Amino acid sequence: MYMLQALDIYKKFGHLEVLKGVSLQVKQGEVIAIIGPSGSGKSTLLRCLNRLETIDRGTIEIDGEIMAKNGPDGRAVYSSEKDITRLRRKMGMVFQNFNLFPHKSVLENLMLAPMLVNNVTAEEAEKTARELLAKVGLSQKADNYPFELSGGQQQRVAIARALAMNPAIMCFDEPTSALDPELTGEVLRVMRDLAFEHMTMVVVTHEIGFAREVANRVIFMDDGLIVEQGTAEDVLLNPRQERTKAFLSTVLTAR
Repeated sequence: MYMLQALDIYKKFGHLEVLKGVSLQVKQGEVIAIIGPSGSGKSTLLRCLNRLETIDRGTIEIDGEIMAKNGPDGRAVYSSEKDITRLRRKMGMVFQNFNLFPHKSVLENLMLAPMLVNNVTAEEAEKTARELLAKVGLSQKADNYPFELSGGQQQRVAIARALAMNPAIMCFDEPTSALDPELTGEVLRVMRDLAFEHMTMVVVTHEIGFAREVANRVIFMDDGLIVEQGTAEDVLLNPRQERTKAFLSTVLTAR
């Protein structure tokens, strides 16, 4: 059984068709890297999987349960809000721009959702939060506020906050795009550790080296379609499609 399955996903914004029949299947413990040029639909796909955006057509299943499927008229129909809320808790989401609560300490940022959503006690939430801060190398920053942290530290807090909800799948939307190279490294180290612990991960990224080292499968998207997918070695070192070759030559030349 797949942890995550999206079949024939279509999504429009007005007249602009952003996803044109994308299918994606993720097994438990698998790390998927999604690469491609800006505007190819990568982030939109990730947001649709998490119901941050609604799809127009297609099927989305999380851990064997249907979140959305096509109705009699061929348009997507979603499950009840109660079921969607429950399914979304299985997915942790890390964004480009951290999205931390600025008026709460690092520790409070990690404790809030488990207490409010999962009814965890304050003591248990704090214990888990401190363990996760240690995991991402930020134990000493528990009482700091986000504005006192570097971008890389904020992103590591954001990862710890997502992990505090004990998700089955972690989704990352260009988690290092707002960071300079030095800070990028510390975030990628945390993500590598998660991958080596067999966390199921879907990562939209422009970090080709990370994708080559960590991903079980690499997906190249362009113009709302999956152009090519396979092992990191197949897609990144021996691409078959001309569009993939052109993209990689541009990206690797720019570095």
